[in-house]
Amino acid sequence: MNTTTTMNNLIRSALIFFGFLLIVSCANTKLTSTWMDEKKAGSTYNDILIIGIAEKEHNRRLFEETFNTQLGSMGIESEVSYTMLPEGTEINRDTVTAAIKGKNIDAVIVTHMIGVEEQTVYRQSMDYMPTQGYYNGLYSYYPQVNAYVSQPGYYTTHDIVKLETNLYEIKTEELVWSAHSKTFAPESAKEVVDDLIKLVIKDLKSKGLIAAK
Repeated sequence: MNTTTTMNNLIRSALIFFGFLLIVSCANTKLTSTWMDEKKAGSTYNDILIIGIAEKEHNRRLFEETFNTQLGSMGIESEVSYTMLPEGTEINRDTVTAAIKGKNIDAVIVTHMIGVEEQTVYRQSMDYMPTQGYYNGLYSYYPQVNAYVSQPGYYTTHDIVKLETNLYEIKTEELVWSAHSKTFAPESAKEVVDDLIKLVIKDLKSKGLIAAK
C-alpha cells in the first residue's frame, strides 16, 4: 500500500470517527412525533408565554429561563410564566388570561413530563474500535474480532424521559403544534432542557411558526 493510499485511509477513518462522535453527542434527545394544525400554516407567533410544568420549581424555572434566552437570541419576544403564575398557582384558562391581560402575547407553549420508562441494554465488556490495519489481513483481523465477541457482556438499565410540548394560539385558544420527545439516560435536568429546546425551536422554525428577526 503506497503512502497516498494510507493517508487517504487515515483521513477517511478520522472523518468517520468524528462524524460518529457528532451523532452520539446529539442523539440523547429526539422528537419522536410532531403534529401541526394545517389550518395554521402561514401563522407566525411573535410573543410567546412559556410554561414549564414540573414537580420541582427550580426545574420549571430552568426550562422557562433557558427557552426565554434562546428565543430572545433570535429576536423573538417571550415571557416566563413563573413571574406571572408563581408556584402554587393553578394554571387554567382564567389564571392565564388574567396574567397576560394587557400584554401582546399571541401564543403559549407548554411542556410537561408524560412519563419515565426504563430500558435495559446489553453491552459488550470491551469497546470494539477497529483500525484500518486490522482489515488488511486475516491473521491480524481475526484475533481482534475474536477477542471482542468472546468477552462476556453485561446489562445496564437507563431511564428514558418522555415529554410533551404543545403550542396554543391565544386568540382562538386552539392547539397549533404538538411534539413528543424522548431523552435517553439524561445526566441532569439541564441536559434534558437544553437538548429539547434546541429541537423544539428547530421544528417550530422549519414550520414557520416562529421566525428569527
